[in-house]
Amino acid sequence: MRILFTLSVLAITTIMTGCASTGGDHADEIALARETVTGRGDRALERSDAETIYNTARALLDSGDPIQALQLYSELEARFPFSEYATQAQAETIYAHYKAQQPEAAIAVADRFIKQHPRFKHIDYVYYLRGVVNYNRDRGNFDALLGESSAGRDPGNLRLAFTDFNILIQNFPDSIYRKDAQLRMIDIKHDLARYELHVADYYLGRRAWVAASRRAEYVLENYQGSNSIPRALEILEHSYRGLGLEEKADDTLAVLMVSYPNYLLHRREFYRQRAGLEPEYELPAMDAEPTVTVSGDEDDKAGPDKISRAAP
Repeated sequence: MRILFTLSVLAITTIMTGCASTGGDHADEIALARETVTGRGDRALERSDAETIYNTARALLDSGDPIQALQLYSELEARFPFSEYATQAQAETIYAHYKAQQPEAAIAVADRFIKQHPRFKHIDYVYYLRGVVNYNRDRGNFDALLGESSAGRDPGNLRLAFTDFNILIQNFPDSIYRKDAQLRMIDIKHDLARYELHVADYYLGRRAWVAASRRAEYVLENYQGSNSIPRALEILEHSYRGLGLEEKADDTLAVLMVSYPNYLLHRREFYRQRAGLEPEYELPAMDAEPTVTVSGDEDDKAGPDKISRAAP
């Protein structure tokens, strides 16, 4: 199970060591910040030093007010651009934009921060956070994307997230965010494979055999280990038959039957569960020894050859 992502200000605190003042109660700071951002505390803000502004911004972010925190971070950077607090504020601004549901702004700030501060002590966190923002930009509409009839859209943000996480893993092997990044990359790999199959199915339904076969081949070449491999083989077989390449189709079917025998025997239930429907029975491993189906659907009992040649 993937580690739950809880990017709290507590996590950011590990980055900000030595910058924030100690002390548990931020009530006064929050009150000052709220007065300032609503225009009633301009004098207090003018008299505040970098540390005070930083602490009030952090307190606001911690209390769930990222918009107001962003205003103070901006004030801090404008008035004290060369202070250590300004650099910290920039890093926290990425997270504040993310919490304020402003992904484009979060990415822009992250990109600028990486260019300006490549040697920042916790630059691994910035790469990780940029990956998380890109990852979540597509999560809300990914299923809807797969349900569309058009094959023209592309989950580009997931690809960007994969790149961000890969940079983190390759360059920061000891990062505390490495494990979560690896697990997210696995999720992305499955999702991108599903998308490629969605496009392949689109072409297959229109008898665009060459386009369908190329998408299926792409899945086989780039997403080994994903649960989309059996369907990719099936689409490839259909495409070869559509092109009149019977020998290649037979070879592909043989690979599918040998490598994933339970996919053919339990195809209907496999896709029912993949769609999130209530399981009718527990699926065996797709690449395990063949097991007799317990489904009442006659198509499932008709044998792998018939199932393979059924309309997608």
